[in-house]
Parts: sequence; structure tokens; C-alpha cells
Amino acid sequence: MFKSAIARVIGPASVVVAVAVLSLSVVGCSGSPRNPVLASDSTSAVSSPDSITVVGDATVKSAPDEAVLTLSVESDGSDPATAMNRNSSSVSEVIERIKREGVKDEDIETANVAVYPIRTYTETGQEKLTGYRATNSVVVTVSDPKQVGKLLSAAIEAGANNVSGPVWQLSDNTKAVAEALKKAAQNARKKAEALADSLGVGLGDVIMMSENSVQVPVYPVDSNSYSGKADAAGIVAETPVSAGTLTVAATVTVTFALRR
Repeated sequence: MFKSAIARVIGPASVVVAVAVLSLSVVGCSGSPRNPVLASDSTSAVSSPDSITVVGDATVKSAPDEAVLTLSVESDGSDPATAMNRNSSSVSEVIERIKREGVKDEDIETANVAVYPIRTYTETGQEKLTGYRATNSVVVTVSDPKQVGKLLSAAIEAGANNVSGPVWQLSDNTKAVAEALKKAAQNARKKAEALADSLGVGLGDVIMMSENSVQVPVYPVDSNSYSGKADAAGIVAETPVSAGTLTVAATVTVTFALRR
């Protein structure tokens, strides 16, 4: 009845306008200051607390308790079979010798076996086949660093003619890594405290913390191979070896709240 009454007074064409005016009036009432829901800005976000983010780093030195040696034998022959047979015999002698020195079967691993032709070139550039060479490389893990020098010499005495290493490492780096991460976190707090103090604010709780990286390197003594030779009695002097220390490095990122 209300709608038809308006139509009779202002005409059918004005009905839409009247309804629109009424609709605007309703919206206007809902958006009045008395309505706290519509008065607030729905796009506003809760402001985050003041914070500071720093990167902490630290290193921990640890003595290696394990070394890896690569013991190789190269043998030549007029044909592949001869080269390989000579090589197999020599490698067996090397393995048996290091076992007598205390190396366990599970610590000996064959890394590479190969046979290839040996070619030379004449003055005129002509290729000439002069024989074959067989190689066999054995990787040995030594659990007692003090035995490394003795094992190197023993391997050469037994017939190894291409020996490299040692590569020093930690058999279990869990403790060293945990210590490095702990010190890195402490370093991050010291940095944050210094920055906060310089700006006259206090340091609050930790908001976020993450590990960036942990580096546990392995170090070879050098890039050269050992080529010790036996004396007239077939004895090779013990190779002097020093394990030194390994450096475990860690970095972390920490975000602290600030107190004003």
C-alpha cells in the first residue's frame, strides 16, 4: 500500500527514485557514529610490535677423529690381461698389508678400476700403441689419526704407487654443530642488545629464529700425492702427518621484540 500510494502521488516513473532515496536513508542510518561496526575501517590491520632482526655467526674448532686415504696401484703390461693380473696381485698385497696394520674390512672400499691403452707418438706424428695400464684405487677410512702416517708408508711398501690424502673429517659432527649454532644465537643477541642500547630501547622476547647455514668442511693435507720409496731393505720411513683442527661455522637469523 505504501508503494502504490507513492505511485498515485508522484507517478509511476518516480517510484524508482523514491525507493532509491529510502535506500540511501537506511544506509545512512546504519553508518552513523552510533554503529561501531560500520564506523571502523575493515581494511586496517593490527600493527606489529617494534622489532629488530640480526644475523649471528660463530665458529667452533674441533680436532678431526677420522681420515680418508686413497691408495692406488698402477700396473703396465703388453696386453690388458697382463696389466690387470699384475695390478690385481699388487692391490691384494696392499689390502692385506693395511689389514695387518689394523684397518677393518668395512673401512676399505674400492673406488675405481680401469684398464686403458698406453699410446705414444713418433716424430712424424704417428700414433703407436706401446702397452696397457691397469689402475685400482682403494679408499680407506682411518679411525685413529695417529695411524695415518704409518698406514701411508705401509701401503707404499706393499706396492701402492699413487697415494693421496689424508682428508680429515669428523666421524660425528653433531656436538660441534650444536655448539656452533648455540654460539651463533648468542652472537645474534649481543648484536641486537648493542643496537637497541644505542637507540635507547630495550630488548624483548624472541619473535622468530632460523638457521641460515652450517658448514662442516673436510680438509686434505694438500693436493699432492705421496710418492715415498722404499730403501735398499724395502722399508719406507713413516710419513709425518699432522691432523690440525677443523672449523665448523654456523649463522642464524633472529628477530627480537623491542621495548620502549
